[in-house]
Amino acid sequence: MKTSFFLIFTAIIVSVCSLPSTAEDNPQIGLPEGAIARIGKGSVGEVHFSPDGSQLAISTSIGIWFHDPQTGKALELLPRPNIRSPFAFAFSPDGKRIGIGVSEKKRNASGSSRYSVEVWDATTGEAKEMRLGHLHSVQSIAFSPDGNYIASASADGFNNTARLWNIQTGKNISIRSIHPNGINLVVFSLDGPTFATVGSGATVGSDNAAYLSDGKTGNHKITLTGHTKQVSCVAYSPDSKLIATGSYDGTIRLWDATTGTHQTTLAAAVGGVRALAYSPDGNIIVCGGGNGNVQLWDTQTLKLKSALTGHTARIKSVAYSPDGNTIATGSSDGTVRLWDAETGKSKAVLTGYMRINTAAYSPDGKTIVTGNQDGKVHFWDASTAALKNTFTGDDGIIFNITYSPDGKTVAVVSSLDDRVLLRDAKTGKHKATLEHFGLIDTIFLLLQNREYDIGPIAYSPDGNTIVTGGDYYTVEKGTVYLWDAWTGIRKRVIFKGPGAVRTVVFSKDGKRIIATGDWKNEIRVWHATTGKELTPTPADIPRSGSKRLLPSPDGTTTAQVNRDGTVRIRERK
Repeated sequence: MKTSFFLIFTAIIVSVCSLPSTAEDNPQIGLPEGAIARIGKGSVGEVHFSPDGSQLAISTSIGIWFHDPQTGKALELLPRPNIRSPFAFAFSPDGKRIGIGVSEKKRNASGSSRYSVEVWDATTGEAKEMRLGHLHSVQSIAFSPDGNYIASASADGFNNTARLWNIQTGKNISIRSIHPNGINLVVFSLDGPTFATVGSGATVGSDNAAYLSDGKTGNHKITLTGHTKQVSCVAYSPDSKLIATGSYDGTIRLWDATTGTHQTTLAAAVGGVRALAYSPDGNIIVCGGGNGNVQLWDTQTLKLKSALTGHTARIKSVAYSPDGNTIATGSSDGTVRLWDAETGKSKAVLTGYMRINTAAYSPDGKTIVTGNQDGKVHFWDASTAALKNTFTGDDGIIFNITYSPDGKTVAVVSSLDDRVLLRDAKTGKHKATLEHFGLIDTIFLLLQNREYDIGPIAYSPDGNTIVTGGDYYTVEKGTVYLWDAWTGIRKRVIFKGPGAVRTVVFSKDGKRIIATGDWKNEIRVWHATTGKELTPTPADIPRSGSKRLLPSPDGTTTAQVNRDGTVRIRERK
């Protein structure tokens, strides 16, 4: 797959919405040293209100953002260096600490690598303690109601998929695996003696159940069975008498928390239930669906009360404010929305939490264009990092993007059928499609269990030709193709041989094609017209710049796409 060959990066403008419409916020909170601007909040993970309701916290691939829960204004960033994806986190009951699950390996005293649970000071972001033990990344974190324990869950597999950590002593109770493929979620009951766990494995190996265990010993107590697909989320009622479970089967099931007896089933979300939360008074269950819908269910009448519309992709997290007046929802569409819990009206939309995979400067250096995980193309002002324009690039994931030399066209490499779309840089209107295969080729690949990926792309200096690199992933063969930039018709096969192609560029005069790939760090060069392979010269060594480091055309700044999921703009010295 492409993700095996090309690192996915995120780059999102820091902007939020104020009542009732979108308003740009300060994008430079927590700006790293040396950077003059940042495009990026990081992709959205979990959303939680602080216990006193004064802040809304959002985990992202660069840290935790704090927002005003009434206006949506960004207040502060607690950065966490060198992380690559959103992480699980939870407030302690007193709000003074934050427990987070770590997706990077750390070494313990014996030198072996383990994944950790960290506890931060909620005000300063200082890491107070770290506990190592999981064999795989930590998927979920929960504090016990008395604040003395942290429960952590991981997809470790056979053993040790959940752990209970004593906050004071640091000792932990390792809980033997119950779920066949590890644990995705752990939730404490609000009265403390029990916690619920949900397993991994959405399509293969899932037991479609939730398990209840003793909150101090970790001993298994009850199994909740009945869903026909994986259980994705769990929520305890405020009085801890009921448990709500949501599943990819599209239903919410209510259970007696003491006996595990099934009470009733609500036919809820299209696309599966992805997130659940009870209102503080227990009268409402908010449900986030796989299609982006948010539903409010009345727990007394067991009827749908209302639906909150606005998200365009699956809901990842939902939360009620402690006073019950506000609902927060985070989505894969790159937004976090705040809703009036009574009226269902939107209070604020916090934008910019989408995942961006690639970026490029416009020829005049005034714009940076980015391609996103959700198929959208965004245009940013290169000097202010302000969002200028957005259009849908394709239904698939965007893995690469580039401008034509005249700045009028953007070429978008899409995961959908492995094709390249040429779109008007101002309007997004479709101009042409570069399609590598016809029906016969596609059938051949399927029969041979071969997978073709498009990766690097570049325009010739005159803008008339496009070169693309690709590879047959399962047979480790690479390709270099030439295309007519106006019609999208393939002109020539330059290379088709062993080794994946990583980068392709034209020489300044447009007469040579230069590529790197799986060739023992060697550079290969071909004549752009005849396709004859040539001997590389010193001039063929790639100039500074890649998907990670993009020099501006005027040479004054660089846009660096970082592993932490942001784009940092720096002055070039």
